Amino acid sequence: MGRSPVDLHNGPMVVVFAVAAALVNAVTSFLQRLGVEGAPRTETLSRGVVAHAIRRPIWLLGFVCMLGGFVFQALALHSGALAVVQPLITTELLFVVIILWAWFGIAVRPRDWLFASLTIAGLATFLVVVAPTNSGHQPAGATWALAIVATAGAMVSLAALSRTGPPWWRALILGASASVGFALTAALTKAFSDAFSIGISEVVTSWQTYALCVVGLSSFVLMQHAFHAGPFAASQSTLILINPFVSVGLGAWLYGESFPRGLVVVIVGVLAVVVFAVGAVGLCLSPLVAGVHASDAVQLLAGRGRLARHRAERGANR
Repeated sequence: MGRSPVDLHNGPMVVVFAVAAALVNAVTSFLQRLGVEGAPRTETLSRGVVAHAIRRPIWLLGFVCMLGGFVFQALALHSGALAVVQPLITTELLFVVIILWAWFGIAVRPRDWLFASLTIAGLATFLVVVAPTNSGHQPAGATWALAIVATAGAMVSLAALSRTGPPWWRALILGASASVGFALTAALTKAFSDAFSIGISEVVTSWQTYALCVVGLSSFVLMQHAFHAGPFAASQSTLILINPFVSVGLGAWLYGESFPRGLVVVIVGVLAVVVFAVGAVGLCLSPLVAGVHASDAVQLLAGRGRLARHRAERGANR
């Protein structure tokens, strides 16, 4: 029996939860960016910025949103394929552009809209034509061990390669290391969500819960170092592009996810990935997207949101 497009053994709610996670992650980026905009210019990733941020309610709200994004991602991964959920998470870039335009009133260049359209077109084509089947297979302990050793080894090797070289190279390689880690984090999140559906006792006694904390925190730290090491476009490009490919591999290796076969499917799939990659990298190169994630004190967003403008207008009319 054939399967319908985007038949992921789970239904459309997987897509809804994954896109919701991407949207919440985008909102998190803005809230945390606003939380550090008032930090002294002499501080970047220092403890001073952290101390400044945790005293800002808007940054703390961003942290809560980040936890919400994890919940949506876990819900998507509970029944969805890694090779579907992880590419959908990259739509965070699209939401960043839309929020900049709709909420902050910042002019978005035509080329940014073009790259956003290419990203959507490539991703949509991939999901409709090449979407994998989620078999429901549960990996054995030995399979987990091999996958963790392989991905952790890749993370460490890439981090070691980043110790020398120009800033763009260090940012690129550190971003790749973090991206591999986030793919493994997603695989562990899928196992965590399965344990959570059974009960809290299963979560507490599951080794994947603790592995998720370690790998997730390590990946987050690597990402922060990647942002600090060099140009944002370099680190974000590898963060966006490597994660889906590693997730596809882990999904097939650990959970038995499989793709439809056929020459036409392969050709269309490759073209979809290329279009998606061009669009995603183009958005990463956009100074607008880079500015949202920057850690310096440039006032990109403060006072520009709809709420801030409304308050300013109300104050002027008094």
